[in-house]
Amino acid sequence: MLKLIAILVLSSQLSVAVETDSGWVEKSFPNSPAGAEQLVDFAESSLGATPGGVRVTVGRLDDTANLDPIVDFLADAGVKHGLTAPDDIRKAAVAHQVPETSAMAVAYADIARFGFIYRRTPK
Repeated sequence: MLKLIAILVLSSQLSVAVETDSGWVEKSFPNSPAGAEQLVDFAESSLGATPGGVRVTVGRLDDTANLDPIVDFLADAGVKHGLTAPDDIRKAAVAHQVPETSAMAVAYADIARFGFIYRRTPK
């Protein structure tokens, strides 16, 4: 199965939710180039085996959150990623009863919008 890495960009921090074989793990890092590198290292070490691949999605709640550190790091590393809209994050937070400042809200939003593509059971 494809695993998901969901990143929420806030003004001062980067929060990540990583899907693992045993569930989700979350952690936060500074919203800086060094924090972006730490986030990616954490995500890579948390994933475990990924025979189905990995999907990365990045979201923010408002335009004041600087996407540059994480997006630049992902681009420099050649990691393709999607963007999750603020309204989708807020809706997912309410639907799943998680704080909208949690990276899990980004994960749930991505699954709600695109899960029908990558969560399908192969025939």
